[in-house]
Amino acid sequence: MRQFGRAADHAEETSQVLAGLREVRSCAITAGPHNLVVDVWLRTLHDVHAFEAHVSRRLPRLTVTATDRSVVLRTVKHMGRLLGRDGHSVGVVPLRHPCR
Repeated sequence: MRQFGRAADHAEETSQVLAGLREVRSCAITAGPHNLVVDVWLRTLHDVHAFEAHVSRRLPRLTVTATDRSVVLRTVKHMGRLLGRDGHSVGVVPLRHPCR
């Protein structure tokens, strides 16, 4: 899941707390109407609500609305690896040099 959040003047503090959560894979402070972008890995779709409830209790200054997130139901490629339905590597994506 990718969340686009707003933490007003507390982006640094909020990003440090988010980075400490085991489900968070990356957290970046950005410019614009959403000053935080958070990538989260969850096991099931049911975990989305539990994660968001936990974060809203822990970080009341962070604002994320339903339109500020995207849920990915299946990842087919990750870090150059093709993934099967079970999430295990089934192949690689060859890298091509742009000048060749």
